[in-house]
Amino acid sequence: MSTEQYEQSRTCDSCGYEEKRLLDELSAAFEQTRAWGEPCPQCGSTEFSESASMPGLSRSVLSIWATNDGLSFSQQDEDLVIASRDNLELILEFLDSPSTHIWKRRVLASALHVLWYNAYPKTSQVAGFTFTYEIDSLDDDFLSDEEDITFEEYEDDSCCFQQVSPESFYDEEFAAKVAEEINKRAPLFIELGADSAEEFGNPLWYLHDYLREAFEKYAGKSTN
Repeated sequence: MSTEQYEQSRTCDSCGYEEKRLLDELSAAFEQTRAWGEPCPQCGSTEFSESASMPGLSRSVLSIWATNDGLSFSQQDEDLVIASRDNLELILEFLDSPSTHIWKRRVLASALHVLWYNAYPKTSQVAGFTFTYEIDSLDDDFLSDEEDITFEEYEDDSCCFQQVSPESFYDEEFAAKVAEEINKRAPLFIELGADSAEEFGNPLWYLHDYLREAFEKYAGKSTN
């Protein structure tokens, strides 16, 4: 377990009182344990603006998460939080472990699909953007292309928009590696219920579509 500490801060929306605290790795990792529910010590308000630094995924953190259905990294889109290329081996390790809670295995399976989807050129919708702007000092409006102002002519009050090509995020070799891991686990995904995961809110809904042919063959065998 890491001894590193992670800063969490909040500002009261009512009186502006600022607070900071340090959390250990486990407390900072999960949405439930980093919840800061105490009212403002200055005015008693419970409305805050908060920010927090969080640890990356580690085996020690995943081992706690995998067996506790009351803990989550995020209550929404948890598979997206987990789906980092650096986490592939950890995802596979805990996905394959029968000790991992079944719902957590479904989330890990979905994260595996997200990794493939984002890396595969024909499906990836990843895009990177850099957007910088300054307010026009004359009328406090955002500058736009319609004003026909170039950056060189008005360097002090300009709008610059740069789009990074999504192709820079593609990795067909990595996508093929993840696809291989997905395909050889089709029986596991059937065991987890992916063959009948037709509801959008189910983490395995994406895999149901991806492995449809394998699931249809399984269904055919089951009825014979």
